[in-house]
Amino acid sequence: MKKVKNIFGKMIRVLAKISIGMASILPIFIGRPCLAVEEVNGGGAIQSSVIGTGLMNMIKDLTGTLQWIIPVAGVMVILYYVFKIMTGDEQDQMRYKKSIVKVLVCIVVSIVAVTIVNLITKYF
Repeated sequence: MKKVKNIFGKMIRVLAKISIGMASILPIFIGRPCLAVEEVNGGGAIQSSVIGTGLMNMIKDLTGTLQWIIPVAGVMVILYYVFKIMTGDEQDQMRYKKSIVKVLVCIVVSIVAVTIVNLITKYF
C-alpha cells in the first residue's frame, strides 16, 4: 500500500509541477510585445511562426488532457485514504482526514491553474 501511496504522491507532485511550469513559462514565450492590442488582433510574428503554432497546440492538448487526469487521479487518492480510514486504527484517522483535505486543495488549485493556462492560450 505504501508503494501505491508513493506513486499517487509522485503523480500529484508531477502534475502540479507541470501545471505551474506551464503557467510560468507561457509569458516568456509569448513576450511583452504580443500583449499590445494591435499585435494580438493581427496575430503577430509569434503566432504565425511554426514554433509558436506548435507550442500553442501542445499547450492546448496538455491542458485539455490534464483537465480530466487531475480529477481522476485525485478521486483515486481520496478513495485510497477512505479505505485506509475504514481499515486503520482510530489514531490514524485524523492523519488521513487531513490528507484528504490536502488532496482536495491540490485538485482545486491544479484545475484552476490548468483552466487559466487554457484560457490564456485561447486568446493567442
